[in-house]
Amino acid sequence: MDKKELRKIFLEKRKSIRNKEAKSYEIFHKLKNLVIWGKASIINTYVSIKDEVDTRFIIYHALVENKRVFCPVIFGNDLKFGEIKTINDLEKGPFGILKPKEIYEIDYNLFDIIIVPGIAFDVKGYRIGYGKGYYDRFLSNIKRGIKIGLTFDDLIIDELPKDPYDQKVDIIISDKKIIFTNNY
Repeated sequence: MDKKELRKIFLEKRKSIRNKEAKSYEIFHKLKNLVIWGKASIINTYVSIKDEVDTRFIIYHALVENKRVFCPVIFGNDLKFGEIKTINDLEKGPFGILKPKEIYEIDYNLFDIIIVPGIAFDVKGYRIGYGKGYYDRFLSNIKRGIKIGLTFDDLIIDELPKDPYDQKVDIIISDKKIIFTNNY
């Protein structure tokens, strides 16, 4: 099966998952208990939409813990990032995704943790995203920072098809487990 077909299947499967908010909190709790969370001072996270793992817990707790939080903005074919100090620093952007009101130039290699969205992940750290390549292009330029994929346990499989430009995450966190990939 190709990525396009798998994307459809996994989007349907994700839509049917029950208790997403409770499972999202379990995922956040696992992230917060990692040593890297305690050491991190700059967090890069997407702002969740629809049926994704809810990142509000991450954003809220990072801000409460005085970590700097950067969120993506779709800018042409690339991602730029803006720092937020509160949830009120977000506004609706392309595709209805909340984004920071202002974009800042920042060295992306200053991010300690990069939370990467994905529809499904495999145990090696590869993912199926939404098919636009924004995160693969961004991650291909990252030399530092721990890349973490968040997903529901039902959306982790042994192996996904991959292309040469696909970028792996270092850690996958689901509501049931943490997988450290061979990247980490």
